[in-house]
Amino acid sequence: MEFNPYFQQQELRDILADSHVALEAWAPLGEGNKDLFAEPVLNDLAKKYNKDVRQIILHYEHQLGVIVFPKSVHEARIKSNAEIFDFELTSDEMDDLRKLDKGKGMHDPDAPGVGEMLLNAFDVHAND
Repeated sequence: MEFNPYFQQQELRDILADSHVALEAWAPLGEGNKDLFAEPVLNDLAKKYNKDVRQIILHYEHQLGVIVFPKSVHEARIKSNAEIFDFELTSDEMDDLRKLDKGKGMHDPDAPGVGEMLLNAFDVHAND
């Protein structure tokens, strides 16, 4: 599901937790949202922990128990994405990051035409 600090899906995570199901984040870095990367709290934490904002976001999501597979084709970013396990955010810092939630993602699965587009995106019978 779409998940990043701006769209934290708490209600969905509560439902999944009842069944012991973990959420796997799609767009864990907000698809490079410039506003997200400019958030003062994220930048302050990056300085404090000597990390970049991407690493703070990924670690936050990991610390929440969300599965993250950030996409990158850049070797340096791939390496950086793996360097998120050598620090721990405090409970106050976690609370500060929870406050970034805007309750709305970048994509609306209920928007007109989206269902039809998804149903027509793949021909599951192509090899029959």
